[in-house]
Amino acid sequence: MPKSKGSSSGAGAPAEKPVELGFIEEESDYWKLSSAFFISKVGGHPAWLNLKDLPTTADMKCTSCDLPTQFLMQVYAPLDEAETFHRVIFVFICSRKRCCVERNSNKNLLVFRCQLPRDNDFYSREPPNQNDKELAKIRPEKFGVTLCRMCGCQGGMNCSACKKVSYCSKDHQQFDWKMFHKKECTNPDFKGGLHDELIGFQEFELVMDTEVIPKGNAKKKIDEKSQLEEYKKLVAEGKAGSLDDSEVSKDMLEASSYKSDKAFNKFKKRVAYQPDQVLRYDRGGEPLWVSSEKIIEKSAIPPCPYCKGPRVFEFQVMPQLLNDLGNEVIDWGTLAVYTCVKSCNSGPAYKAEFIWQQDFKVDDEDGPTISKKMKNMSLADED
Repeated sequence: MPKSKGSSSGAGAPAEKPVELGFIEEESDYWKLSSAFFISKVGGHPAWLNLKDLPTTADMKCTSCDLPTQFLMQVYAPLDEAETFHRVIFVFICSRKRCCVERNSNKNLLVFRCQLPRDNDFYSREPPNQNDKELAKIRPEKFGVTLCRMCGCQGGMNCSACKKVSYCSKDHQQFDWKMFHKKECTNPDFKGGLHDELIGFQEFELVMDTEVIPKGNAKKKIDEKSQLEEYKKLVAEGKAGSLDDSEVSKDMLEASSYKSDKAFNKFKKRVAYQPDQVLRYDRGGEPLWVSSEKIIEKSAIPPCPYCKGPRVFEFQVMPQLLNDLGNEVIDWGTLAVYTCVKSCNSGPAYKAEFIWQQDFKVDDEDGPTISKKMKNMSLADED
């Protein structure tokens, strides 16, 4: 992941260090979101890096309900070391309602790190030809791995009748049988394969760009009309959205406790420069917290279980992504991912890392999230 040089924020003022920002874009050539192109993306099926030694079914279970998680995103983040020439961080989430109700919790979240040297068993040492569609065929199946047709994770169970499809769990097998496979199974023309966008989020490419921080006291010029439209969309969807500086959101903040939360105000002002960001990458830096509450202390971040060394912050997933996932159950303020400082090569091919969910501050312990506050306010206005 490329790093950015710090930029001055004005004479006499401390410099703010730009970070790398992630934005989602639709990719018309879906085959380019495949493993061999070393991409970052959101949704769809995982584009696995190591195509042979995938996480086990047990590895992929939600620690809260013990059922399969679903792929959220992956970030291509190579480091300047021989063993980390290719390096990808994968994030999974359980979106079942009962697993999403606990605030400031990471029980329904999983993170894995995978890395490969330039010379490996799967890919050419030369950069991929971006127009070579044949590269999309470099998949785990070529290395004897079966994938769950519902989620694209390792499938250890086969349909006992047709033996043409695999599943990671009984949960996914039963769902597929009721919805589709009961009609397909006896069809001699059925060839198997993965379902497209059946279990999982809509697929987007995740493109990176360096954060732009205006110099001095310059403020981002905001088109009031487009901002109002964005706010209406935000409240209609009940998601955290872009948190811009519109008069509507200011009125909301004046009526809540957020105005006194320094972390939230810092978050809001910083994000307003580029409000569509869905990811902030700053390995070795600090997260941009959404609240002064429930900030995880460095001492509470567990060490790497493989080398016993410390972990460092790598990137955070922003609340803006919620607007594009099409899921009314999941919610977060930010998801902060921490990885082994040495990016060690010990342990399995896909190494478990640490993720922390911080939610927006609420007025009371049982109060609604900021997402629900916005939705409730819009309904009140209609009345």
